[in-house]
Amino acid sequence: MYIQNEYVDRKVSLDLKNVSKQYLQPHTERIHTVLENINIEILEGEIVTILGKSGCGKSTLLNLIAGFENTYGGKILLHGKAVNDISPERIMMFQESALFPWLTAYQNIEIALKMAKIPKKQREEIVMHYLEIVGLSDYSHSYIHQLSGGMKQRVALARALSLNPKVLLMDEPFAALDIAIKKSLYHELLALHNKHRKTILFVTHNINEAVLLGDRVIVMSPQLYGIKNEYVIDIPKEQRSDNNPIIKNIINQITSDLYENN
Repeated sequence: MYIQNEYVDRKVSLDLKNVSKQYLQPHTERIHTVLENINIEILEGEIVTILGKSGCGKSTLLNLIAGFENTYGGKILLHGKAVNDISPERIMMFQESALFPWLTAYQNIEIALKMAKIPKKQREEIVMHYLEIVGLSDYSHSYIHQLSGGMKQRVALARALSLNPKVLLMDEPFAALDIAIKKSLYHELLALHNKHRKTILFVTHNINEAVLLGDRVIVMSPQLYGIKNEYVIDIPKEQRSDNNPIIKNIINQITSDLYENN
């Protein structure tokens, strides 16, 4: 089992055992393998980034964990219980903010709480709490089209956190943003993580992003239908930057690993 000093006393949050996923290709009887024998243990409060080229199955893996698809081989366990359906315990944040443009920032967060049947007074407290956390208290009554790309993703993050999930699943949530906004959101995400210690599984194709955010970086390969390598990033996150020579070396290693032919 993976152990890092900061996480020694923490329990396993997500446990993937020999997870496989296949599809029947349309108009043929051929079976297409996407994932094969995936084994990962993710500890409570850990940030694990999953990195790989297009077609390596990283988003498929996230969808399985989210419960969007319930037919797969092997086992996915959250605190020992099998994952077979969607649940507020596992919330997904997508590349596109997936917000309702006809609603305000406040209403976009509140709607998730309404669906969870949380009483009105409690909803108000939760919505304002998370808008404050992501720095958008002054924009609670702004409609989504009035917000910048980075602000939209902050609303999406607040909505995801408002349900208090055990695991936050993030599928390239910052991919469409420019570099300056991305780096600002990296700092905000890490600050939130320091405060709330959510378990986060973060899918990306950006090597720098994976290294700057992750306690571990898992590199996936389409040729292997799964995991090619794993890197433990044991440098404190506040010391990580693109100019840090150790970080540069890790990025170079992962780059070489990622673009090998297997």
